[in-house]
Amino acid sequence: MDEKRVADYFVVAGLPDDPLPLEEFSNEAAIKPSFKQDPITDIKVINKSLGEQVPKGYNCVERTPTGFPADLNHGSIRCPEMFICYRRSRDKPPLTDIGILYEGKERLMSGCEVVHTTPYGHPANVNNSNNNRIYITYRRASESACSDTLAVVDICIILFNKVSLSNFCK
Repeated sequence: MDEKRVADYFVVAGLPDDPLPLEEFSNEAAIKPSFKQDPITDIKVINKSLGEQVPKGYNCVERTPTGFPADLNHGSIRCPEMFICYRRSRDKPPLTDIGILYEGKERLMSGCEVVHTTPYGHPANVNNSNNNRIYITYRRASESACSDTLAVVDICIILFNKVSLSNFCK
């Protein structure tokens, strides 16, 4: 602590008697669908081409924001339909990161896990080729992480070839 300072931190808590409304935010912008939802704690990949169903307690990302199927192999010919499923809970630490791993071309980042198989035991390769496998990865917060640790609260699939940049610049 600096000799001339009275305190290192200063906090003002509470609201004044007549708080002003936050007019610069509309209700839609301020409250997202994931507001007050549990964080995402688990992800899985399913192969719908093989008839795999969404595991009990999980939700499937079925559609992109623009309404296309959220198939991770979208647009590939004769490839399995691969979809991401997720589970929300508070029974274990939340996910803090979701990524992809190009097997054989990259190293797995420290603390990451790889989704190698579907819940039904089939390969979870989300590439349209068996020669160049691509897997979904995730990182989980530690057991001792603070309650304000950033966590994954929503998942969205965007098909780059089906959107224009103007959709994201509004």
